[in-house]
Amino acid sequence: MTAATGARIVRGAAWSAAESWGRHLFSFAIVVVLARQLDAEAFGLAALAMVAPVILGVLVINGIPEALVQRSELEPIHLDSAFWLLVSVGLTASLLIWLMAAPMSWALGEPRLAELVRWTGAIVFLQSIGSVPSAVLRRHLEFRLFALRTTIGTATGGMLGIGLALAGFGVWSLVFMQIARVSVESAILIGFGNWRPQLRFSLARCRDLSGFALPLVVQSLWNLINDELPKVILGLFIGTQAVGIFAFARRPLEFLTQCFLGPVISVTMPAVSRLQGEPGRINDFFRMATLISALIGFPIFFGFAAVAPKAVPLVFGAQWEVAVRPVQLLMFLGLFRILDSLSGLSLLALGHSRLLLKMNVLYTGFVLLVVPPATQLGVNAAVAGVVLCNLALLPIFFVLARRLAGIDAVAAMASFPRLTFSCLLMVAAIELFRQVAPAGAPVPLLLTAEIALGAVTFAASALLLLRAELRLAVGALRHLRG
Repeated sequence: MTAATGARIVRGAAWSAAESWGRHLFSFAIVVVLARQLDAEAFGLAALAMVAPVILGVLVINGIPEALVQRSELEPIHLDSAFWLLVSVGLTASLLIWLMAAPMSWALGEPRLAELVRWTGAIVFLQSIGSVPSAVLRRHLEFRLFALRTTIGTATGGMLGIGLALAGFGVWSLVFMQIARVSVESAILIGFGNWRPQLRFSLARCRDLSGFALPLVVQSLWNLINDELPKVILGLFIGTQAVGIFAFARRPLEFLTQCFLGPVISVTMPAVSRLQGEPGRINDFFRMATLISALIGFPIFFGFAAVAPKAVPLVFGAQWEVAVRPVQLLMFLGLFRILDSLSGLSLLALGHSRLLLKMNVLYTGFVLLVVPPATQLGVNAAVAGVVLCNLALLPIFFVLARRLAGIDAVAAMASFPRLTFSCLLMVAAIELFRQVAPAGAPVPLLLTAEIALGAVTFAASALLLLRAELRLAVGALRHLRG
């Protein structure tokens, strides 16, 4: 890796971090306000209304855009052809969602869904407008405009959603918040990006991209189906309130994952794509990315699980105490994503999109086998089933990464036992403090003390047990900067 490439990767990661932090800090603040205004049923209805646009949105935000990033040689006509193709697909998908609204409402036994789904269908068309400009920026590791786009879009949508919630619009505040966010983000990419579409189209250029893109579209589509499948199962077997609890419980996981692991994950595909044909350097990148992600992610996920009993009701409202256990269970997914995200994106960058599709099909089978029976025991058991299904795929990812990409995932996990021990010491310190803390002390004060004690305990343990890994991670970042 040249010094220039390393510097671009670091700059890309820095701006990606700014994008992730800006978006999720705004989103977190917005969710805090909305969670105090709306109940679990409203969140559940909104989550179900977003299932169709989230799944069909894959047709315009995955596949062709990734092919534009991955392709080594690209002509301007490729970009123009891809843009008009995706806009056409987005418009068709939005019309299809409009037609599907009534049947979906009937199938889930929730008549209020029909009108909600019709409005959310517009999101796919709006996303299609910004997909190619987004791919151009990612191809060149230029994430600065992403940060501005995301921050402004999230803030605009959030302010509209909060205003509508305070005015009594209920679940509609969540729907219009998403529509406004996507509209602003696409407008910024088109208005301020370095690329704009021309009125030209080549079917041959679309075929050039389709060999890589089509398997990835199917794989990504299946991946989103897997993400939304637990919501549909909960809606069918328990009800919209259970869907709301699950959708809410995923928010802290998504917030923490994107804020703290997102910068590393987002540069994995373009970085590995640039290292094709150099398996030794790919393995080095994977090892460093895993180490850095684990040093950040382990204390974050363990720590949030430990303080969740006080943090969730305090921040979001007492009505969300029922979501504490699902939040804690989903923190384990954050630990798994350190490995499966990096492994999957590395394989994807090397062209193994069909293989990832097979992994997603396998996961669907696990979910259909495990989660529906678990719903008979309640929401907590269903969430635990989702976590176990993800865990079952990790060994398969390890074998495939080693065989196809030369990645030694087991060696990359060498620090995990000591990291886990340090985190368990942190959790034990928090639990011990909880047992001896005054019962009548203010909850904000107790939560602050738990966080401070946990941070000090982990830091002290890490300095004793992980000193070499800390030096290695800092040295790797300095080396990337040239």
